[in-house]
Amino acid sequence: MNDTDKRRIKEIITKDTVVLDVIDTVHEALALMAENRVSALPVVDSHNRCVGILSAADLVDLTRDTEENLRDLDLVNLSTKRFLIDKLAQSLGTEPVQAYMSDSVVTVTPETPIVKAAQEMLRNHIHHLPVVDQDQKLLGIVSTMDILGAFAEDES
Repeated sequence: MNDTDKRRIKEIITKDTVVLDVIDTVHEALALMAENRVSALPVVDSHNRCVGILSAADLVDLTRDTEENLRDLDLVNLSTKRFLIDKLAQSLGTEPVQAYMSDSVVTVTPETPIVKAAQEMLRNHIHHLPVVDQDQKLLGIVSTMDILGAFAEDES
């Protein structure tokens, strides 16, 4: 048994977590992701309860769905097509993140063993785990890089 088997999430949690409110827009989410150089943001309600997570993958899926819908625009002239694409881009950006977030979010507590958190990430094919208390209030987040760092520390 190595040290990582005993260590808990509370030892590696990122507490200064950038979050989204359920009413924030996709534009606001993109700006926060870019500004903070993160690829996922927990989504909280007015009581700071974690109700979802919005990742770059969710936004890529949104883009892919939009692209499929735009294929029908090949039937219209170029200026109409540009106008419709601009309008669509504007309207998508003003949509609330709640419409695109993953609401079946996998979470951990501060007392969760790091190994168990890594297993949850692997089982669910995810890279971020919001850390919550017993009332689902957001305390922070851990990423695959945080967990890899913990394993690397234990091996050195």
